[in-house]
Amino acid sequence: MAASASGGSPEYEELVGILNSRSSTGPLDIQILPDASFLSSSSLVEIVDNTLGIPKVVLAKAFIAARRIFFEHLDNLTENVGLILDSTSVILLFDPEHITAANARKRICLAYRTRSQTEQTKRLKDELWLTQLLLTSKLKRHNKSPTLWSHRKWLIKNFNTLEGLLGPKWVKCEIEDVILRSAEHHPKNYYAWDYMRWWIKSRPGLDTQTRPQMNVQLAMLMQDWCLHHTSDSSGWSFLTWMMKSPESYSLDGQQLQAAAGKKVLDYAVSLNLKNLSLWKFLQEILGCTAMAPLQKVRFEYMGKLGKMRDSEPRGSTLQVFAENSLLHIGAYENPPDYD
Repeated sequence: MAASASGGSPEYEELVGILNSRSSTGPLDIQILPDASFLSSSSLVEIVDNTLGIPKVVLAKAFIAARRIFFEHLDNLTENVGLILDSTSVILLFDPEHITAANARKRICLAYRTRSQTEQTKRLKDELWLTQLLLTSKLKRHNKSPTLWSHRKWLIKNFNTLEGLLGPKWVKCEIEDVILRSAEHHPKNYYAWDYMRWWIKSRPGLDTQTRPQMNVQLAMLMQDWCLHHTSDSSGWSFLTWMMKSPESYSLDGQQLQAAAGKKVLDYAVSLNLKNLSLWKFLQEILGCTAMAPLQKVRFEYMGKLGKMRDSEPRGSTLQVFAENSLLHIGAYENPPDYD
């Protein structure tokens, strides 16, 4: 730990010490406390039930010290790697949009390419841990930070081939423990879903034989997630994007759409769900399609639309949606003759 020799404040040194000691012990939640009275001990910060509690004033003082240390040593970055990493971890905890701090960490990661593979792997694992810590926290600015999501994308895009960096279960971790956890903490998290779209398109770290096998697993995972978060329109929008990908036009893709449409429709009907984003998803994949495997569930969906149009209060959101959807389907099935 570089903090002891950095000349930082007590708040800075204690916070850096905790972050450094926890980097190899798994995920940690963060909570910013109004004041120190919420701590159960006399320490400046405290970990309780795997949650790091930091009083606002402590974080502010640590940031002031970190910012001073960072800019004092930035010009000699390669000679002060420890100080830069320590100070930028505190800076990004205080201000997740501090691009200069994030870029300094990128430069250090690139500089490690001249070191042994063991050192490179440890540096990148620590970097991924820090981004996961911040992105999966319940802090809205961090959870939805474009700078932090971009930084994680850069790390995986540039170092996914580094041997030993991405373990055999990293795909499950990346999707469930990072992206979906972040989306769960803060609904309609545009940057988390944008990162997920990039990941689905590029599948970094996966060979060409593995990629197709994951399509069904990913679709089922997302379908289950959406059914547990029926009001999250961003989740339904993402599932729609997956279902309408180029692969969906294959027979397997059509059967997958039919199965997903059937499960979501049955779930919505059984619980009498009125979430508009859910019904828009069904309209997108079932409303206007001639794919044979989808026709049976499409007919069931159209029947439900008819019931909604007649039973929902006139002028209500769902009644208008059902009426407009049926009109759209009718125009699709009976296009006007312009001759």
